[in-house]
Amino acid sequence: MGAIVERTAVTRCYGRVSRDSAQRPTATTLFQVGSLAKTMTATLLALRARDGKVRLGDPLRRYIPRADHAGQIPAALSLQLVATHHSGLPRSTPVDNVANFDEYLGLVGQCEAAPGCAVGAPGQNYVYSNFAYGVLGQALGLHDGYRQSSYSAWEKDVRANVTGPLGMPDTRSWFGWRATAPAEFDLRRARALDGDPPREAEPPYYPPAPYGDPAAGLYSTAADMLRWLSYSMGLIGTPKLDGARPLLYGTPRLIRPRESGDPRRAVGLAWDVDAYTDGARETTCISKDGSARGFRANMVFVPDERRGAFVMLNSRPELVTSPEIASELINSLPAAPRAARAPGRCGVFTP
Repeated sequence: MGAIVERTAVTRCYGRVSRDSAQRPTATTLFQVGSLAKTMTATLLALRARDGKVRLGDPLRRYIPRADHAGQIPAALSLQLVATHHSGLPRSTPVDNVANFDEYLGLVGQCEAAPGCAVGAPGQNYVYSNFAYGVLGQALGLHDGYRQSSYSAWEKDVRANVTGPLGMPDTRSWFGWRATAPAEFDLRRARALDGDPPREAEPPYYPPAPYGDPAAGLYSTAADMLRWLSYSMGLIGTPKLDGARPLLYGTPRLIRPRESGDPRRAVGLAWDVDAYTDGARETTCISKDGSARGFRANMVFVPDERRGAFVMLNSRPELVTSPEIASELINSLPAAPRAARAPGRCGVFTP
């Protein structure tokens, strides 16, 4: 886990790297971070919107090759609707096995044309979709001139424009590690966590890899996640990345209320934007939860109070969840120096 108060940042590691080892994890032990990958996909979209290479209102089909059933995708399905989980596409990829990149991108149009595949019209309501985020990331990578090889176009784009500039060398997919640093990856895997349960024979990547990686297919470390939290809170960055950050959770017109009827809960580009009330006081907490093959991760921060925290797990605790642990962690942090008021509290909403 890790935490930041203003510019003071720490990581702490507990437990064992696997059920068969007495070795403790370190700040460079690999974990899968699940849907925290979506926040990097959203940042790539924000970068392109900020530099004018795409518009958030552009139809998704503009970025899908015509041969890949682009004409069957509704013009109303925009990049912004995908990024705020209002696409109407199903949660999971419609087929279990995808043979190639074109087949994967073509599934969107095929789904829209197949009765019962799409779960709603574009913009109709909030429908969390890993499938939509996978397509969004790969379409952006293709648009930016990257090509699929032994790992995805999206990952090459993210490494060049997001994680690379932020100094996050260990944030890669299974196939990204194997392609770019196989010897180092074998050493890291010897110290990495397998996720518990389940314990599976095949490599613990996020299916359908590598095409679905923009949704949840990344490994990372506590050291890298501390830098990602620092960027997300506005503490580090580059001029381009700094310009993209407000689009993620700081621009009211880009924040969509959830369709649950709860006005406290909203969604930005990938990030959850939740308001917690304590008496007359309201605290806005930005967060993202993730899970993949036995791993759990959560990141939460309060930008106005310069406080943030994250937790990564390789197990499914019986009594608590990763959002609950992260909320307890951020709520235990002291106020930032020179803070105008005592810290607010973040929590976990119950249905």
